[in-house]
Amino acid sequence: MLKKIILSLICAFALPLAVMADEAGDVKAFFNNFVNASNTYATNLPSYYVPNAKIVRVVHKPDGTKQPVIIPFDRYLLELKKGAALAKTVRYKNRYENQKVIKTGNDYKLSAIRIPRNDKTGLPASFIITKTPQGWKIKEESMGTNVQKFLNAK
Repeated sequence: MLKKIILSLICAFALPLAVMADEAGDVKAFFNNFVNASNTYATNLPSYYVPNAKIVRVVHKPDGTKQPVIIPFDRYLLELKKGAALAKTVRYKNRYENQKVIKTGNDYKLSAIRIPRNDKTGLPASFIITKTPQGWKIKEESMGTNVQKFLNAK
């Protein structure tokens, strides 16, 4: 009888951990598909986001300070579309190294170092990824950048 109770307790605690580990793997697979779509300039890139996703660029200023800038999602989508041809021409791609996935409430946060095309060190990036009836979607995207023009983008 004691064995059954102990086994039941082990199962009760292990099953949620296994599901969470499985979901974290799904989140990583979704993110890697997103990166591939981004790097191949896929036209379905907006489908990786929830409607009105929060887009943040954290501008690293020359004086060492940082300033977050929120980009309206509709403007972000327009910029993606406009910039795709040039990005494709210059073969702009991002790599995401040191990926870490943690559960935050009902969502997952994937943190990584984003290394743009010719950069050697990279800057922090994070994505809040949520499960929707349509599958995994990006709810919030935050990336560090040295591009100062974001400071003038209102």
